[in-house]
Amino acid sequence: MNRRVFVLAIVVLIVTVVVFFYRQRQREQGLPAGSSAPVVLPLLQTTVKSSGQTGTSGSSLVPVRATLGRGSSVVVEAGWGAGPGKFGRKRAAESSPEGPMALSVAPDGSVVIIDQVNRRIERFKDGHSVSTTPIGGDTVQDLVLGPEGRMVLLDRFIDRGIQVYGSDGQLINDVPLSGKTELGSLTGVFADERGIYVEREHGMVQRVADANGNRTSGDRELPGRPSRDGQLVIAAAMLERQSGQFQIRAFDRAKGTQVWDRVIQLPTPILHLVMLDSDKQGRIYVAAVTALEEQTPPYRLTDEALFAVQIGRDGTERGRLKLPPLHGSDESFRPVTVDDAGNLYVMRSSETGLTVVRYVF
Repeated sequence: MNRRVFVLAIVVLIVTVVVFFYRQRQREQGLPAGSSAPVVLPLLQTTVKSSGQTGTSGSSLVPVRATLGRGSSVVVEAGWGAGPGKFGRKRAAESSPEGPMALSVAPDGSVVIIDQVNRRIERFKDGHSVSTTPIGGDTVQDLVLGPEGRMVLLDRFIDRGIQVYGSDGQLINDVPLSGKTELGSLTGVFADERGIYVEREHGMVQRVADANGNRTSGDRELPGRPSRDGQLVIAAAMLERQSGQFQIRAFDRAKGTQVWDRVIQLPTPILHLVMLDSDKQGRIYVAAVTALEEQTPPYRLTDEALFAVQIGRDGTERGRLKLPPLHGSDESFRPVTVDDAGNLYVMRSSETGLTVVRYVF
């Protein structure tokens, strides 16, 4: 009898320990014990520096909800191929599969995607392909929409420049990028009413053309990407990848002075920052791919997720989404973006095709 009691006690102890660590891991991931998605993420203490003053947001933080299914909608769904409404996919023996590299969203809600493998730009509206714009080469990597429906493309390696297409699909200008610029270091192209810009190594941003694509030179560099409302310049930097920390800074575009900076804490280590953008109201958005990596071979990744954070013009965090990870091995340059209203768009590749999902904060 004593032996049975002893064995039962050991079993109860083991179960208790397992449940404890299971719930502890859920809390570390932002999951209430016994819950399933959608879930409420824990509030995180972060610091805001405004006009040189340091303060803490404390209890003013807004509770935010992670959305894995609810509040989302598929806006593009297409298979692989060269026909209308399909996307090209390139497979090479010694490299990852290559699918569409970037997407952007027009003011009317249409989704514009580079289909560089098929040498074209595809536009979808209400889930349907509505137009196709032929382009010159198959090495374009980035796409941004400018004023009056212009489409601005970045080719870093072959054509080595920026191509500007009008809303009618006709090539307006081709801006070569040469000189001292190491084109492989360019990490994005941007456009607004004041001009077209390129970013180097996620840092300084240089204006290289006016809004029509006419080459310019001698413009001062900006310390980050121009916001869509024209008021700020924004920059992001990794602080501690393993602890899940990164920093967002905002500068007054006219004065060049820093307005605020904020440290964002995510619950799991950061693999990559995949988006830094803004909407027409001046709100700022950043997205990061996160995961836990095992410390022994084969170093598998677990608890993978895509976190997106919305920040107000004053630097306060307004909300965040915890989304399914960017699964798939296809290379991409700009897989996540926001529209002018602040809705998030995520482009994902699979063996069957391409999907774009819209999420609402």
